[in-house]
Amino acid sequence: MTDSSSDSATVDPGPTGVVGVIVNPVAGKDVRRLSTGATHTPDTTKMGIVRRVVAAAAESGATRLLLADDPHRLARRAIERLDLPDRVDVVLLSDHVSGSRRDTITAATEMRERGANAVVVLGGDGTCRDAATGWPDLPLIAISTGTNNVYPAALDGTSAGVAAGLVASGAVPFDRVAQPTKRIVVRIARDGDEPIEDVALVDLALVDARFVGARAVKEPTSVVQVIAAIGESSSTGLSAIAGRTHPVDRHTKGGVTITLAAADHVDDGIARRVRVPLSPGTFDTMDVADVRPIDDHEPVELIGPGVLAFDGERDLPIAPGVVAVAHIERTGPMLIDVAKTVALGAFHEAFDVPLDDDPVHAGAATGHDDVDIWAADTGTHHQRTADHDDTANEGTDDAR
Repeated sequence: MTDSSSDSATVDPGPTGVVGVIVNPVAGKDVRRLSTGATHTPDTTKMGIVRRVVAAAAESGATRLLLADDPHRLARRAIERLDLPDRVDVVLLSDHVSGSRRDTITAATEMRERGANAVVVLGGDGTCRDAATGWPDLPLIAISTGTNNVYPAALDGTSAGVAAGLVASGAVPFDRVAQPTKRIVVRIARDGDEPIEDVALVDLALVDARFVGARAVKEPTSVVQVIAAIGESSSTGLSAIAGRTHPVDRHTKGGVTITLAAADHVDDGIARRVRVPLSPGTFDTMDVADVRPIDDHEPVELIGPGVLAFDGERDLPIAPGVVAVAHIERTGPMLIDVAKTVALGAFHEAFDVPLDDDPVHAGAATGHDDVDIWAADTGTHHQRTADHDDTANEGTDDAR
């Protein structure tokens, strides 16, 4: 293993086979786990996931692994005594460690500079946002280990590592398995100064507060307005307000903006009253004044005073009368579909090993036509070659 602190001036020109791994040691450990049913993800669990990701990526074609170091030394400890092939180079990115969100931001930026072809991130919505701040359209596999997890998914580390290795090695074409995701871009003009710009991947909220304080938004009556790029019906957190009033998934155009009734409201100002899981296992009644779908690039104003919360975490105070203008655009991370990637790898026989009497029959070099086995919208399997049409159709009919 190489420590990048010894050669930090070196920048890779972008070799193939490079996989990055970022683990947030504090994800899933915020104050919400003390007052709600939020799941605690211990360090041992995170190290186990990292170990499986690394082993599987090396098995599936990765030739270089970039591991982001962290104050808890999770990445270092995860790969101790891990027997990797000699062809695999492991580089520990250790120059950026500060114990803050800057660690993830800087690690993602360095992975882009070093030519990472896929980046596996362990954390919650906030960790994914930080990674996207450092590399806006990073090729991402997001594994859920946080408190509220709308953007990342509960993925097995082995499968995630296999997918990362297949994409990084070129065994599975990146553009066949990755889709651009949305992000919310907010801009605040300032007299005489450069404007402030920031992003969220799931939701942006204006909260009735004067200071950031504890970053998690826990008080339902403090929420003034929410813009959601993702608001699935199964979501938990601020985006669940959208999920319970006007659901929108990560791949559909645009999103929704929701105005909440004031805490000292009169009933005449309430259009809907909705039960929402703002934290895992905890439900609150939200008084909704207005729900409005919005298109991509449609501007939405959030007017201070208050604190802007990005993906459920309070982060940026704005003074009375200050206007933040936000819009949704499809310039976020390129999210890699793990299941589809592994299925394509199987189709192209990327997991095969040579037979004693058939040395050509190995890996992806099988000579099959490059036919998409997944229909664009349905995920239905197609036949591999024209010669197999009848057999494949019979098999499909039998399966039905």
